[in-house]
Amino acid sequence: MLGYVMADDVVPKTFRALVENADRKFARVRDVPVYGRGTNNHYFHKVFKAYMRLWKYQQENRSKLVESGLQRWEIGEIASRIGQLYFNQYMRTSEARFLIESYIFYEAILNRKYFEGSTKDRGVRFKELRFYARFLLVSLILNQSEMVKVLMERLKATVDDSKATFRDVWVLSKDSKSKQLKFNKTSLKMRFQFLIR
Repeated sequence: MLGYVMADDVVPKTFRALVENADRKFARVRDVPVYGRGTNNHYFHKVFKAYMRLWKYQQENRSKLVESGLQRWEIGEIASRIGQLYFNQYMRTSEARFLIESYIFYEAILNRKYFEGSTKDRGVRFKELRFYARFLLVSLILNQSEMVKVLMERLKATVDDSKATFRDVWVLSKDSKSKQLKFNKTSLKMRFQFLIR
């Protein structure tokens, strides 16, 4: 029995080690400027490789990972990071294939609803909001007007829900009413109206 428990423990430990390794590498390239010389393409390749290894591992061991407590949003976070990497590579190279790959990963996250059901966790909710913002940007660049409309609606609904669920974050002190975070549907529609026609 002890050998069985230890064997089952290997998959989650390996997964966590792969996550930590990929996250460390991601942190090094996240803030690298998208312009100028020395764009560290070699290191970006290493980060892509680390995340692809992680993605493949979680696909091959999904049932064991779910049994050990892996949440859907964690899978979404991995896919979102891969989408970010593709988008950042697009920004560095202007190669459309990277932008399309980013769109594919983001669309899969949306369709598979990786972030749904995690509404009570503030950290996960902020990851979801950042995901919508990033996917919206990619969709705008690719001129995917229908997807832009869908994302705008989901972003608004998620922000409205977040305002209700996490009032302490959305409403600052009474003394700083002018600094309150506001989400105005009308102004948002006006800003993006020319983009979705």
